[in-house]
Amino acid sequence: MSIKYLYDRKRIAVTYGEQKISYADVIKYVNYYSEFLDITKGDRSALMMENRPESIFSFFSIWAKKGIAMSLDAGYTVDQLAYVLGDSTPKYLFVSNKTKKVAEEANSKLNNIIKIINVDELVLPAEYKIKKEEFENDSNDDVAVIVYTSGTTGNPKGVMITYENIKTNMEGVRAVDLVNETDVILAMLPYHHIMPLCFTLILPIYMGVPIVLLTEISSASLLKTLQENRVTVILGVPRVWEMLDKAIMIKINESPLAKFMFKMAEKINSMAIRKMLFSKVHKQFGGHIRLMVSGGAKIDKNILEDFRTMGFCAIQGYGMTETAPIIAFNVPGRERSDSAGEVIPNVEVKIADDGEILVKGKNVMKGYYNNEKATEEAFDKDGWFHTGDLGRMDGKYLIIIGRKKEMIVLPNGKNIDPNDIENEIIKNTDLIKEIAITEYKEQLLAIIYPDFQQIEAKKIVNIKDAIKWEVIDKYNVTAPNYKKIHDIKIVKKELPKTRIGKIRRFMLKDLIEDKDDVIEQKEEKKTIVVPPEMKEKFDIINKYIDERYHKAIDLDSHIELDLGFDSLDIVEFMNFLNETFGINLVEQDFVENKTISAIIKLVNEKAGKFVEKVDKNENLKKIIESDSDVKLPKDARYAKFLRVILGPFFRFYFKYKCIDKENIKDGAGIIVGNHQSYLDGFIVNNVFTTKEMNDNYYIATALHFKSKTMKYLANHGNIILVDANRNLKNTLQAAAKVLKNNKKLIIFPEGARTRDGQIHEFKKTFAILAKDLNVPIYPFVLKGAYEAFPYNKKFPKRNNVSVQFLERIEPNNKTVEELVEETKNNIAKNYY
Repeated sequence: MSIKYLYDRKRIAVTYGEQKISYADVIKYVNYYSEFLDITKGDRSALMMENRPESIFSFFSIWAKKGIAMSLDAGYTVDQLAYVLGDSTPKYLFVSNKTKKVAEEANSKLNNIIKIINVDELVLPAEYKIKKEEFENDSNDDVAVIVYTSGTTGNPKGVMITYENIKTNMEGVRAVDLVNETDVILAMLPYHHIMPLCFTLILPIYMGVPIVLLTEISSASLLKTLQENRVTVILGVPRVWEMLDKAIMIKINESPLAKFMFKMAEKINSMAIRKMLFSKVHKQFGGHIRLMVSGGAKIDKNILEDFRTMGFCAIQGYGMTETAPIIAFNVPGRERSDSAGEVIPNVEVKIADDGEILVKGKNVMKGYYNNEKATEEAFDKDGWFHTGDLGRMDGKYLIIIGRKKEMIVLPNGKNIDPNDIENEIIKNTDLIKEIAITEYKEQLLAIIYPDFQQIEAKKIVNIKDAIKWEVIDKYNVTAPNYKKIHDIKIVKKELPKTRIGKIRRFMLKDLIEDKDDVIEQKEEKKTIVVPPEMKEKFDIINKYIDERYHKAIDLDSHIELDLGFDSLDIVEFMNFLNETFGINLVEQDFVENKTISAIIKLVNEKAGKFVEKVDKNENLKKIIESDSDVKLPKDARYAKFLRVILGPFFRFYFKYKCIDKENIKDGAGIIVGNHQSYLDGFIVNNVFTTKEMNDNYYIATALHFKSKTMKYLANHGNIILVDANRNLKNTLQAAAKVLKNNKKLIIFPEGARTRDGQIHEFKKTFAILAKDLNVPIYPFVLKGAYEAFPYNKKFPKRNNVSVQFLERIEPNNKTVEELVEETKNNIAKNYY
């Protein structure tokens, strides 16, 4: 039985901006375009262009001539397109002005064997008479389309989809009235992918459902299109829903009233009431949305539940290019957010012994074009297609676990789906634009592309520290041990992914190792061309960075992501620039100016001129030794009050013990210890007399002292606050002032409480101060506090706690690095 896929339904078929195109118009253009095709049944022809009416005309014109249609990615590079064209050898290729150049260059690599037709050069004659009014195929066993996979694991393969495959999917949708003629469907995903090709092009034309095409991909264009066209059905990939959900939830969480309404809506099992509570959100989406569908990859169930809480019917389905594409989907009214839904009619699913999802049915492809080996590998001897996905059946519902090849298997045998961790992290922060979790050196590593606009808006100087502590650490606190992230890598460019947002995970290892030739085509190393107005300053900065850090730079070098500068390095670099060029940069200048080019422009704007050669080792020393009018905390009354109140409690509850306090001598010095718990400052305070407390100052991160009350407590607790994004220079000068006044600093150089009971990397601030001011370091070992009050607990438990003071370390002729290493090693030796 054939499929009559196109005839005049006496209504609008396609809306594109201001254009309203009827079915009669579509038929006219399909007739006209088909006249340019000299093909017979089974010949292949392709189209490669952005979603627009002409892509619809091109597609159906190929079918009209009984050809096999291929919708190709408009974002292909020359080499990618040449590969696909060489593999499939179509006779014709429809292009637009935007894709013509790439198509011609790819075709030239194939000796121009393909005839290229530019739709922007085709003009329908005014008196054009159509030759055919209705279109149908000959046999449902015929190959209808060849769709190339997105290549997430290597070169793309051409999937041969028959009319029967497509028909099986359309009948499944029609059987449950998922979409009907009263709907208006939005087409925002590119037609080179099987899901939008079938369900926002072939199905709506076949069923008489109007299509609305986006004129541009942006949130503004999306909302405008929804509001102007009474759209009822939106089909999107998880990436789209994640972005929309995140934007909405940020606004909800910023408003106490909206947050309360959301919590209330979660408890109300009425979509009508939920819709009323969030009518404003519905109006933003045009006010007519009946169905939101997610496909293309597994979506975080919390995102679907967020939209349902706001009164939207949000469902997900599951399928593959090879199954045209649906295998299962959720039926509105009996949907489950944790499931891909119910298996569609005429399709069988079974779960293999290793958990892989196997499929058999009328929706399964004919095979891979020109690739018998891959076809044989995809099917077993009983005819089951192996999806490569892991899952399980829960009654009639299919639960997706993850992609078999993407699953990370750690040395301890634990299986981890990286998508779950990525979704969990990205939904809780606006600092990250993209994230990929991968295994590296037998541990989990997060590759992160930050949201640089948010970083700049929040005036964050140290990107890596902000993401490490504000995002990753918060995730790690609640994550099981085997799902904890042990390292992060910040990158400057978007992660390698397909056009619909799937991460190309096979390329991640090269990204970790900075093999840019895999992410982009390798270019010959080019000579750095520096404009004359930048040349002098570039050479001076280049020499400084080469001598100080042994790194090469160019104008695009990012001081954090390329050069690895931390907050201290930035302060040191800032002071070098100020001294060298006679200007007055402040730390905030480095929020918006993070590349060498931007920094040179900034120096020029400040009228900076070369003053003198500055010794590369003198920058921090000058900051530390300079006379400063920075104010120290007023007194220690708060610390002393807590000592009086909590002292007896600590001594009783924790069986408190102090060892070798006599190692602490009078005069200036830096007391340095491992950071175990939130109680560490209180515990150490109890070691000292009231008089001694007057002369002891702490350095603590400003992150924990944001409120007025906490700032007051810091000011009356001898606590100097460190804000790496704003006033690190002032902090250094305040710390130096304490030591110059013959008093003591107490520092936990790890910068944060231990999350696992281990001693972690020491920051070098204390060693710089000790060396430049020639004051001793007094290491101490804190034991038992972690066991008493781990990071993720809300209340401490009884435990033995001890503070042991070790022999002091004199700076003498040691380097900063040697002081850091000796201090840490001494503490670790007595801790473990």
